[in-house]
Amino acid sequence: MPKSSDTQAAPINTHTQPGYLASLVDPKELIPDLCQGRSVLWVILFSEALVIVLTLLSSGALDFSWEQFGMLSLYVQWMVLMCAAGLCRLRMHLPSMNINAVTGSAFTVIVIINLGLCLFTQWALNYFLFENLGWDWLLRNQLITAILAALLLHYFYVQMQSNLRARSELQSRVQALHSRIRPHFLFNSMNIIASLIHVDPDKAEQAVEDLSELFRASLKEAGSEVSLKQELELCKKYVNIEQLRLGDRLHVEWHIDAPDKTRIPLLTLQPLIENAIYHGIAPSPTGGKVNITLSYNDGRIFLQVKNPVTHTRQNNRKEQGNHMALENIRHRLHALYGENVMMATEQQAQQFTITIEYSYKDTQVNN
Repeated sequence: MPKSSDTQAAPINTHTQPGYLASLVDPKELIPDLCQGRSVLWVILFSEALVIVLTLLSSGALDFSWEQFGMLSLYVQWMVLMCAAGLCRLRMHLPSMNINAVTGSAFTVIVIINLGLCLFTQWALNYFLFENLGWDWLLRNQLITAILAALLLHYFYVQMQSNLRARSELQSRVQALHSRIRPHFLFNSMNIIASLIHVDPDKAEQAVEDLSELFRASLKEAGSEVSLKQELELCKKYVNIEQLRLGDRLHVEWHIDAPDKTRIPLLTLQPLIENAIYHGIAPSPTGGKVNITLSYNDGRIFLQVKNPVTHTRQNNRKEQGNHMALENIRHRLHALYGENVMMATEQQAQQFTITIEYSYKDTQVNN
């Protein structure tokens, strides 16, 4: 079954080159979230693996020093956990600033934490075990920590660049797919309005108002989310415009079972309805019914649109356009949700069905 899905803009201007250092950077972009348990677990496992490597290099595999391993593990784990806590706080409270300033602040935090831990370790060993490690150990430890901190922050920077580049490409792709929706309903609606101006000026004026709302929505940022209520209002405005053109040939049934405050991507449902009307109702001399179902259950959004299939020459000529429209919708959902979206189409003798399902978790919906 085909799958598709997709992500959001960040405080950094993603329209610039990712390597551009003059722009202000949110620390949350550079420093990963080390407040989460999963992140801390990975940091602990990685640091423990590093301790094993250092112990093997020092004592060898056959004469593995468990005492050295235990002492080094104790020191490194305390160091790693304290640095994770420090970077977590820094990430939360540091304001947006130049990338070099953010990197310098993070580097300073790591070095200061290590210095404090070194001094405490020296005092503890001297006080309890009467063992003095000397200033040479302190200097060597600080140097190693500074080198590792620089490598770690460089990795964070490269990762940030990669994320920004992917986000910028994704935003451009979504914008391109999003813009292809606009001319379709615009040209159809203008033809309807032109035909109504002399026949029924009031309906023509209402159609212009509905069209302006649709076009205003299409000019919003691609991928932005709106409430289900707003999306349904836009869809009904589009249906009203098509109703003026098709009259009694068009019947629409709505089956909505989801809270109004549910958030969905802007112009997700409208193109599906447009596709159903354009390819299922308009070619038929007798018209037909479009069934629209949208529900929320168990943390998932279920969306389904059904329209009749009319086997006429005109319908056959538009078959290729139908596939192109659905492919455009598929790519747009893939850009917005990635693997989180399930999208399937089914064509029977008298009915065409498109079904979309994706995860949606929002505490506001359940309150």
